Amino acid sequence: MQIVLFLIGSVFALLLEKYIFANNRHAWIGAIIPVLSIIIVTWLLVSARMVWGITDLIIGALFVFFNFIFWSQGIGLYQKRKNMRRVRKA
Repeated sequence: MQIVLFLIGSVFALLLEKYIFANNRHAWIGAIIPVLSIIIVTWLLVSARMVWGITDLIIGALFVFFNFIFWSQGIGLYQKRKNMRRVRKA
C-alpha cells in the first residue's frame, strides 16, 4: 500500500511540477519540488523511515531524477508558449 501511495504522490508531484511550477517565466519556481524532493528523500533515509535497501534507494533516486527531467520539460513548454505568442503578434 505504501508503494501505491508513493507512486500516486510521485505522479501528482511530477505533473504539478511540469504544468504549473516549471511552466512559467520564473525558472527558480520550478526548482521548488526538485529541491524539496531531495530534502525529503534524504530526511526519510537519515531518519530511518525508509530502509537502506537497494529498492528504496533506486526509487528515491528515480523520483529526484524525474523531478529534474520534468522541470526542464516545463521550462521548454514555457519557451514554446513564449515563441508562439511572439509569432502570433508578428
